[in-house]
Amino acid sequence: MRILVLFKQNKTDRVLLYSLMGFSALMAFNMLDRTSKTRLQKLFAEEVEGKNKTKEMNLHKTIEIEIKSFKDDTIIESIDNLVGLNKIKDFVNKYQTLLSNKKTAREHNIEPVSSILFLGVPGTGKTTAAKGIAKKLDADFIQIDKELFDSEFVSVSTRQLTMLVDQIEQHAKNNPKKQIVVFMDEIDSTISIDMGKEAKQDDVLINTLKQGIVDLQQECKNVIFIGATNKDPNGLKSDNTAVRLNTAILSRFNYQFELDLPQPKDIKEAWNKLIKTQSGKEKFTDKQNEIIAQKFHKLGMSYREIKNISNKLNIEDAVEFCKKGSYNSQNNLINVLKNDEKIGYNHITKTEMDNNKKLQIIKELEKEL
Repeated sequence: MRILVLFKQNKTDRVLLYSLMGFSALMAFNMLDRTSKTRLQKLFAEEVEGKNKTKEMNLHKTIEIEIKSFKDDTIIESIDNLVGLNKIKDFVNKYQTLLSNKKTAREHNIEPVSSILFLGVPGTGKTTAAKGIAKKLDADFIQIDKELFDSEFVSVSTRQLTMLVDQIEQHAKNNPKKQIVVFMDEIDSTISIDMGKEAKQDDVLINTLKQGIVDLQQECKNVIFIGATNKDPNGLKSDNTAVRLNTAILSRFNYQFELDLPQPKDIKEAWNKLIKTQSGKEKFTDKQNEIIAQKFHKLGMSYREIKNISNKLNIEDAVEFCKKGSYNSQNNLINVLKNDEKIGYNHITKTEMDNNKKLQIIKELEKEL
């Protein structure tokens, strides 16, 4: 009622009223703003406390090595049974001979094989080769996961790496007659030095890895450390940025092997093994397999991609047999290739093949089959 009365007063009274109302609204707004700030500060403090607890847990998290044996594994094949990789096979056979004749090896000043580096584009069989070596030597297989180095704190990664190396060393010393293969895939993503924009790891971590390799070499003669990289160790030009592997780490590898994309002969052998039925039935003639190998080579397929295509073909054949009592592998293969978007990728230049060119190769295959 008082407000209605004021509205009837003169202009000065109305200005005073508006001023009082505005001041009250401003005070209320400021109070609300401070309350909001207080709540936000409290929420932020709780969030920081939660993150600190998580970080504290990570700092004290313990990890243990996972030891695998492929002796009775029917899926993992010995290096001898793998397609291609002839230089590695020859090397491992010589190494195994020297293992059985250590006195002769010492007489000829042959150093123990303590570390190997595999170089090659994705899908060329680096991991498969490492497991194949472990199977042939009846060795324990221990893989160092690259996720170990993903912590935002270098100190955490360094501590965990030190723990792993210590555990591997202890396992090796507790089993002196047992060969042990330690494998680290994508080592380039961990120890690469980018001359510009992606320097990933602190020198402390690189030095820890380097010292870990050295310790295993010197203290454990029954350990072979195998690293695998998708990068060219001598340098790779990408987006005008030179990327190279840390030379100090590279110097710790006794031997290096480059794994290339498979040639037609190797493709044919791998393909025939992958698509053969358990009863031994051949899905394609020898001549057809030869044609398929040539076309796969033209498409730049890696072993991994060949396996992927064979898996899809086997599924199509099996489903068609369930429905019709028979199957047409030729038609199914062409359909699988046409529907696979990943084939035709050049792993070396990191570029996609022109789609028309890819389809032309598939049409050639369809016609020749």
